[in-house]
Amino acid sequence: MPRLTKVLYIPFLIVLMGYSLQAQKALQERYPFLHTEVNHIQIPGEDGNAQRLFDKLDRLAFEGQGEVNILHIGGSHVQAGTLSSAMRKGLQELSPGLKGQRGFFFPFRLAGTNEPANFSVQANGEWEGFRCSVSRHEALWGVSGITAETYERSASAHVDAYDETEGRYAFRRIRIFHPIGPRYYRPIVTDSLLPLDTVFYDPRGFTEFRFDSLQQHFHFGLYADSGAEKFVWQGIQYLEDGPGLSYHAIGVNGASSESYLRCEMFPSQLKALAPDLVIFGIGINDAYKPLGSFDKEAFGRRYDSLMDYFEAANPEVVFLFMSNNDSYYRRRVPNTNAFEVSEVMQRLATERNGLYWDLFNIMGGLGSIDMWVDAGLA
Repeated sequence: MPRLTKVLYIPFLIVLMGYSLQAQKALQERYPFLHTEVNHIQIPGEDGNAQRLFDKLDRLAFEGQGEVNILHIGGSHVQAGTLSSAMRKGLQELSPGLKGQRGFFFPFRLAGTNEPANFSVQANGEWEGFRCSVSRHEALWGVSGITAETYERSASAHVDAYDETEGRYAFRRIRIFHPIGPRYYRPIVTDSLLPLDTVFYDPRGFTEFRFDSLQQHFHFGLYADSGAEKFVWQGIQYLEDGPGLSYHAIGVNGASSESYLRCEMFPSQLKALAPDLVIFGIGINDAYKPLGSFDKEAFGRRYDSLMDYFEAANPEVVFLFMSNNDSYYRRRVPNTNAFEVSEVMQRLATERNGLYWDLFNIMGGLGSIDMWVDAGLA
């Protein structure tokens, strides 16, 4: 297996894994069911793609040059925001003075579901949510896989996002993702005190507001042309000009690989994010099936389709596959489908020259979720 030798490789992995080697040893002493000795990133194929990514991180961390976009996509564990928030914080502390950007997120509360505590979206009007993971839901989804829709022309929203140490994230540009066309309302700035410079309507599926100076709050209303029916909100993105690291989080409760393939505007909006690294955490909901009924070939084909979307957005993208955590099917049977998910992910990581992180075995393997629960970890 090819291995990278560049110095940055080690601290980057420590950030991804969350603990130094000394801390991992202490963890294993406290929780002997953990297998921290296998807690490393595997590179089963060629390492050229990963090396380019680490070179970009080198330039950003040590020379203050360039931008790095990381996108984490999955189900409820990403929607909840705990893991992605810890990852964002760790990566943005790679070096002193590294500028961090909030990246893409979705106003989950307006769609009637749970959201992380690190941002706040307050809105008036009646809103209804639709998730790509719910088979009976039909909507025009974008890259977030979830929408919040309103038919009220007087509706408005106020957005704040918080980091873990310094308060609110700032932005010089902000994007509101939504379908554009005669059927849809469009967002407008209603706060006359905001130093708005330019409004740009992008056919990929968003409106970008550009300001003369850094901002920390954003409030917008809606404008409806004659014949427009509703506003479909598909996400938010904070941007600053200049070097920095963005960590985008895309997660929908119950989402599988099939769910995101339902999203018609996913490919076009993805080009606006153009991630350098994609952390794939999709698989736990695909594998939630009776033993023997999981179709690993179909699972692999769906992943191939998703990866094609990402490579169209950025041909040099690097994929990091995170295996399923240990789980039960219907709370009674240990879910051995996790082994087949891991097999597919390792094959895809080899074929696409990506990375693989074996969470399943690190946490203790089959049945270990019981020990996690007993220890108060899950």
